Parts: sequence; structure tokens; C-alpha cells
Amino acid sequence: MTGARLRTIAPPGETRRRGLDSFGQNVAVRLLVGVVPIVAVIGIWWVITASLDRARVYPTPDLIFNNLVTILEGTGETGSTYDHILATLYRLTTAFLLSFVFGTAIGILAGRVKIVFSLVENLVWVFMAVPSVVWVFLFAVAMGITDVVPIAAVSALLTPMIIVGVAEGAKSIPSDVLEMADSYKATTRQRVTDIYLPFLVPYLASSARTAFALGIKLIVVAEVIGLDNGIGFEIKYWYGRLFMGPIVAWGIVMIVIGLVVDYGIFGPIERRVSRWKGRPATEAAVGGIE
Repeated sequence: MTGARLRTIAPPGETRRRGLDSFGQNVAVRLLVGVVPIVAVIGIWWVITASLDRARVYPTPDLIFNNLVTILEGTGETGSTYDHILATLYRLTTAFLLSFVFGTAIGILAGRVKIVFSLVENLVWVFMAVPSVVWVFLFAVAMGITDVVPIAAVSALLTPMIIVGVAEGAKSIPSDVLEMADSYKATTRQRVTDIYLPFLVPYLASSARTAFALGIKLIVVAEVIGLDNGIGFEIKYWYGRLFMGPIVAWGIVMIVIGLVVDYGIFGPIERRVSRWKGRPATEAAVGGIE
């Protein structure tokens, strides 16, 4: 019986080979599932646009590809395409950081102090309900056409979203943990690093990811209305000339930027957040305060 059981155990090399084969099959399946729909859409798009024969309004995929190459080369009718991209990224990053800092601070207060939550609750929903275009026009009239307008408009929309997410996280902190901090006479720094952060990190990561994704859309809308550079300006420029190809190409650029940031920055952060979740937040708080 023992010999029969030993014979059924695969050698280490065989086990490793089977694991690699399984991994390769999983990768192939994922690529197949991800690539086939895209190729099918491009094929259908190509057939329809070619049959319409109106490349100016219904561009074929090869025309859009040529526009993407032009963008990558840095050349354009309105100046360097990289200057436009950097201008948009600067406004987006600035608005996101301002929203994240202020939204986190106010969200923690709102989640832990009832009177603060009561003060900001209705105001938060008012800010979230006002469309981005309205904010842009309000700030444009008040401040003129400057970089401050898109930054302020996007911040006005992202900050309430972050406040709501962080406030929910702050509410989830058990009262006994806070009582323990009081009994140990924990300092403000200890409370922030050893209590609030372990509980808030998942909420902060989720709020940041959602806010940045929304900010990409809002910043373009803000630039379309009243600026003379940026990706939104490029979209408005080509829309005025009824050329759809460059508009779609710039849209693809925005998609790529979003994917790079999501998988290159927020992806690793989310994996680190998962490690935080693996250790109970209460245990982390006790260990830090003691």
C-alpha cells in the first residue's frame, strides 16, 4: 500500500512543470478573453466606417491610429502634444491632492464628531449634486480664465466624495479602541498612526481610486470650457473643425493615462492595503499604543 501511494506522488520537477503549464493556460485564457472582444469591436467598427466613407466624421481605425502616432511624436496644430498632456496632468494631480488632503481631514472629523457631521452633511450633498459645468462657469466668472478654474472646480466635486468615504471609515472605529487610547493617554500622533490609519486605509484607498477616475473626466470638461491648453482644449479644437479622429485619439490617451495610474499606483497600494487587512486593526492599534 505504501509503495502504491509513493508511486502516485509526482516528482518535484513534474509538479513544477504542471504548475507552469497551468499558469500559462490561465494567462492565455485571460489574454484571449481580453483581446478577442477588442479585436471584434475594431473589426466591426472598420467595416461600418469604411462602408459609410465619411472619414472626417466616422474615422476608420487606421486613421485614428495615425492620429495617435502624431500625438506620440509630439507634433500638433496647436503646439506640442506633450505640453497639453503635462498641463492636464498638472491640473488633475493638484486638484486630486487638494481634495484628498482636505477631504480626509474633514472626513475624520465628521466621522468622529457628530456636530461636525451635522454641519457638513447637507453641504456635502449639495456640492456633489451641482454639475461640473456649473462649477466651472462659477469659478471662471469669479476668477477669470486661469489654471485655478479647473483645479477649483474639480476639487469642489472630488472633496465631498472623499469626505463621505472617509467619514464612513472613521465611524467604523470601535469605541473600545478609542477608550483604550484614552486610558493609555495616547498622543495625537499615536492616535493617527496606530488607530485611525489601520481602520481608514481601506476607505482612503477606495476613495482615492474612485476620485482620481472621476477627476480624469471632470478635468477635461473644465478645460473644454475656457482654457487655451490641455487635452480638453485639444478636444474642443478638433470638435470645432468637425474632425472626429483626433477627438477619439485623445480619448484613448486619457484611457491609457487612467490605466497606467490605476495599475501602476493604485494597484500596488491596494495590495498593501490587503496586507493591512490581513492583520486585525485592533491588534495593530494595541501594539502601537503599548
